[in-house]
Amino acid sequence: MKGLSESMGIVQEMPTLIVRYGEVGLKSERVRRRFESALLEDIRKKHVRAKVQCVVSSDRGRIYVDSSDWHRSCELLSRTFGIVSFSPATKVGSDLDGLADEIVRFAGPLLFPGASFAIRARRSGSHPYTSQDVCVKAGAAVLSANEERGIKVDLDDPDVEISVEVRGREAYLFSSTIPGPGGLPRSTQGRVLALLESNKDVAAAWLLMKRGCTVVAVCDDENISDRLLAWDAEAKVIGHGGDAFAKAASERCLAVSVGWDLKDLREGGAIKGAAPVFYPLVGLDDDQIAVLVDRVARA
Repeated sequence: MKGLSESMGIVQEMPTLIVRYGEVGLKSERVRRRFESALLEDIRKKHVRAKVQCVVSSDRGRIYVDSSDWHRSCELLSRTFGIVSFSPATKVGSDLDGLADEIVRFAGPLLFPGASFAIRARRSGSHPYTSQDVCVKAGAAVLSANEERGIKVDLDDPDVEISVEVRGREAYLFSSTIPGPGGLPRSTQGRVLALLESNKDVAAAWLLMKRGCTVVAVCDDENISDRLLAWDAEAKVIGHGGDAFAKAASERCLAVSVGWDLKDLREGGAIKGAAPVFYPLVGLDDDQIAVLVDRVARA
């Protein structure tokens, strides 16, 4: 399988990245289409900005990314809001006999002498076989092809797990799943002014970005604002000075965000002004905030 067409100058075999979203799929049909379009556009923009050629396509519940640099694409997808997880996958045909042969080839490099394995299959579309048929036929073929290596089936705790997604005339084989940040796609909700003076403020703004908000950051320290820009390179950064609520109005922001926890709120009292003030960290304890700050900083 070619990652992209030869016309784009990519002739080596590349995996297709099969991308999953979660909350987006729970929306009404109209909203789901809008959110999915926003997610597709964000993926494309990230690749353009990174100067990585890619083709992005989708069908219901899945997005597919074929890229000239799939390692770089993995980095980009891991920082794309709305993505729950993704997997580098080998795309093959869905004919059962041919599929079993492809699974044998895919499994070969993953297995080692004495290894246990399991095949997990799921289907979307109409096929003359069941998901269980795929597991049984492919499992038997893998055992037969690796008989001298002493491998065995273990459905509960296998050393190697091979996943198969059959979707229409195609099937995708993968053995790893990489988490994304989840949440809602970029810019599917309103604009928020984020006051950034510390890592906690960045973490608070990140939580709002995860809910689909567009953040306008108020910050004079590039070391702090860069942590937010690593997640959204298009986020606007403006300097401190003047009234925050006036800035929010001029930037068409519907609310202001600060990184206060419950202790900070008790000590400082609620901030009042011409717009709502969000305190995304107020429900988290110190350990949870520390984990979140580290998560955001590792972008």
